[in-house]
Amino acid sequence: MAKYNADEKTSLFEPIEITLEGKKYVIEKITDNMLSAVMTLGKKNDANTLSKQLSILLNADEKEFKNIDVRKLGNVLKFITDEYTKSISIKGESKNA
Repeated sequence: MAKYNADEKTSLFEPIEITLEGKKYVIEKITDNMLSAVMTLGKKNDANTLSKQLSILLNADEKEFKNIDVRKLGNVLKFITDEYTKSISIKGESKNA
């Protein structure tokens, strides 16, 4: 019988580390609540969407991102999204597709 203890200290996923404007941020986990809030914001046409999404993911004040080029913020969000997607994908999935 296969067993898995999700409460063990060892994690299958490495934290995601971001350096932005000289400040380091570490994402230890992404919860359903965080993901839902980020996705809901992504559906809005708001000039502050990137700042709001990053404040949720990086556990930071939205004001920290207000004066940063939105292209840089977009690249950070893309990196986080790509890392998250890699962490949940099934390895070896559909090699013949």
